[in-house]
Amino acid sequence: MKRHSMHRLFFLLLPFVFVSSGFTWSSKGEEPCDTAKKVIDGISDVTPAADRSSAQKKVAKLCKEGAAADYLKGVDLEAAREVEDAISAYRSALKKDPSLPDAHGRLGLLLLQTGKREEGSVELFRAVRQKKSPLYAKALGGLFLKGKLYSLALESFKEGMPALKEDVALFNGMGRGYLGLADTAKAGEMFSEALRLDAANEVAHLGLAQVCEQEKKYKEAVSHLRSALAMTPDNRESHYRLGQLLEKMGETAEAEKEFGAAGVARNASPPDHLDLAARYSASGAYDRAAAEYDAALLQNPQMPGIREKLGDARMAAGHDLEAIAAFEDAMQRKEGSDRTCYKLGILNERKGDLDEAVTRFEEAIRLNNGNGDARRHLAEIHGLRGNVQEAIDEYRELIRRHGENPLNYFKLARLLEKKRDYKGATDAYLKAIALDADNIEAHREVARLYLRKKDPAEAEKHLREVLRLKPDDSAVRASLVSILLKQRRFDETTLLLEEEAKLTPANPESHYRLATIYAYRQKDDAAVGEFKKAVELKPDHARALNGLGKLYLKLDRQQEARDAFAAARKADPNLIMPVSFERGLDRDNPRPVVKKKAKKHPKSHPQAKRKKSAKKKRERR
Repeated sequence: MKRHSMHRLFFLLLPFVFVSSGFTWSSKGEEPCDTAKKVIDGISDVTPAADRSSAQKKVAKLCKEGAAADYLKGVDLEAAREVEDAISAYRSALKKDPSLPDAHGRLGLLLLQTGKREEGSVELFRAVRQKKSPLYAKALGGLFLKGKLYSLALESFKEGMPALKEDVALFNGMGRGYLGLADTAKAGEMFSEALRLDAANEVAHLGLAQVCEQEKKYKEAVSHLRSALAMTPDNRESHYRLGQLLEKMGETAEAEKEFGAAGVARNASPPDHLDLAARYSASGAYDRAAAEYDAALLQNPQMPGIREKLGDARMAAGHDLEAIAAFEDAMQRKEGSDRTCYKLGILNERKGDLDEAVTRFEEAIRLNNGNGDARRHLAEIHGLRGNVQEAIDEYRELIRRHGENPLNYFKLARLLEKKRDYKGATDAYLKAIALDADNIEAHREVARLYLRKKDPAEAEKHLREVLRLKPDDSAVRASLVSILLKQRRFDETTLLLEEEAKLTPANPESHYRLATIYAYRQKDDAAVGEFKKAVELKPDHARALNGLGKLYLKLDRQQEARDAFAAARKADPNLIMPVSFERGLDRDNPRPVVKKKAKKHPKSHPQAKRKKSAKKKRERR
């Protein structure tokens, strides 16, 4: 067989190596775009302009159209206070490379700034998973605090602590977190540290007033409240709290002044207070509503049904510990209901007291078997604690009692997987999809299960649905390509890879993959073009250079093949293919043959003895 025919045969067989090995695309060595990512590490809107400019020049040389360049553009826009444009730039960077922690972090902070709290929290969470950053940890802690997730808030604040030891807001946040967990001693330490840093800090004074009140140190609580009011004299809530404390201390006249400053009509009748409380609640003024319910109970402590409303108002205002006290008072007086138990469960869950939360949710279900919210929370806690069968039972009961909900089926499927009930899990995922055809996670998970049980046809259906809903999901696209290649469905494979190259034009791997399938299908010009694009984006892309060399060899462009193989070997000295092909090229210019020297054996070796004996025989002759 001729030399070029041999090379062509090898080239045509090469794609089947990809098929048999699962069609992986891993590469060795660091890409210029990866180096660019290191350049931008730590660059933000507060970085001096000269340093930002220097980073931009370096990145432009390394990866001009890459994610790092878009990130620096976002930083400049953020420094210029062009928030919406900065958000767009950070999004563009993350579309090209989701592994940029600072892009996630800066985007998260800007989203919070523009009121997009939920989306911002997701970006911040992604940032802190990829990189330890005091700034992002503190912001995430604040979000957890607003959500009453006190333990998580404290964890985040502690991550920021070493670098932010002079940050008053951080210590106040930790103080509020410890108050949420009913740890008044620790809360007092944190608020005191905040006051050490800023003696006129209103939040710290209010926090210490709450700590002192709970520890029944009323005089100290009054002192802190007066200090807070010196800074914000119109704070009605502080006036009301001060009035309550003064009343407990027997200073009625002073208390009346404070209640007046708070806008609470002390001479009103209990029904008037309830009417005002309802109006305040309707308008979202929950602190004032709570004050009116308090005033009504001061006048008539035996008034039924008010403590639960008081608890609702305090809970809505964010005063969880006071809300728990009101709800528990209602339960002791036999005024509570399954709803009261449910809310006590929620508040204890927020506090991190899961045992008490479970007790309250179970009590709510006992009082009302149809309380689906309590059952849902109970199922989630069981799942969190690893009580898988108990969680499964609760979700099944939820479905039986409250109808078919795609989220309940999805969570049930996840739990059934943990029990290795793969058929049951598959059925539950399919039920979730039947109820919500656009449930992307259910499609993704059931496709994985079908692949597990060697059913590529069903897996393909759901992978295609994921791509319909999220075309830029590279992992799902790779799984689908693998299925199609194994079935030799090359037209569809090519289409998928062409779509990928259009979606991610700055990704050299997308062009490399497309070039490989073009080469296999003997679309040589197209393959050369895609290999070249991959090399333009990543000049040391060894496998793309190798593929380009093999194509040139096939097209009898030997010098270009030689150059490509040399570049591939330089990019990755461990790559075997370029070396073997270069040796094939060198057959036209064979190297001089060097004779090997005969191997010397030691005297004791049998071969040496035989040689010695033969020599003696020759000498005797």
